[in-house]
Amino acid sequence: MKKPGWVAAALLAGAEATAQTASAVEPEAAEPGPVAAEPARRWAAAAGAVASVGPEFAGASRIGVNVQPGFAVRWGRVSLASRSAFAVRSEGAATQGGLRVELVRSARWRSSLGLRWDSGRDEGASADLRGLGDVRGTLRVRLSLGYRFDGGWRAGSALTTDALGRGGGWQGEVNAGRDWRLSPTTTVGAGASMGFGGSRWQQNYFGITPEQSANSGYAVYTPGAGLRDVGLSLGGRTELGSRWAVFYGSSVSRLVGPSAASPLVRDRNGWGLNLGVVRRL
Repeated sequence: MKKPGWVAAALLAGAEATAQTASAVEPEAAEPGPVAAEPARRWAAAAGAVASVGPEFAGASRIGVNVQPGFAVRWGRVSLASRSAFAVRSEGAATQGGLRVELVRSARWRSSLGLRWDSGRDEGASADLRGLGDVRGTLRVRLSLGYRFDGGWRAGSALTTDALGRGGGWQGEVNAGRDWRLSPTTTVGAGASMGFGGSRWQQNYFGITPEQSANSGYAVYTPGAGLRDVGLSLGGRTELGSRWAVFYGSSVSRLVGPSAASPLVRDRNGWGLNLGVVRRL
């Protein structure tokens, strides 16, 4: 059974494994502390586990809990990761999971192009989804751009689209925040984000077709492109020696626009917590 959409995104500590979550705890531009120079060796790897708590899906009133392992491997500007929390750099750079190539990496700018598998949504993930059928999984292309200002401030944006033409559509996010280095081993960051989605994506996750209406009892709903949600997040990372680190985060959000008007939504407000450990190999 596929995991609930919010869980996948929380595990990314960044926003968007199945594109249902309200906001990412660690968006692409949220890289705590000043950008460090490239490490001496070109490759690195890390593995760990993370526990997450929050709504079963965006708009759900029921709470879900999940624990999963994770990994990350990097060679120069190319990385492969299961989720952003398992970045291999000690400064905690977010990867957003999947296969990623850094296009630009400087003291101010950061841009990347990536591919990642979107597992879609399983109607068995929640009793409130029964009768709606599964949302098909697909491969997504993700383009991101981030900029770091003086004083720890940062801003970023990201856009993803369905690369296989399976009706997943496109979605995106803009975000801003600030990071603080509390000690040589601990960095925290706070951020705000606003997400939006195309009509196909909105239909997949918040729309109700006549057939789905007959099977589930929900009223027919055909959303258009527009805003998805707004959110606030707070997260941190503490190094435990040269190889181990713990990371933690929380977020609150509210569905807005076409997403919020869906009859599937039981609660427009959402929240998430995550706690994990990672070991650099």
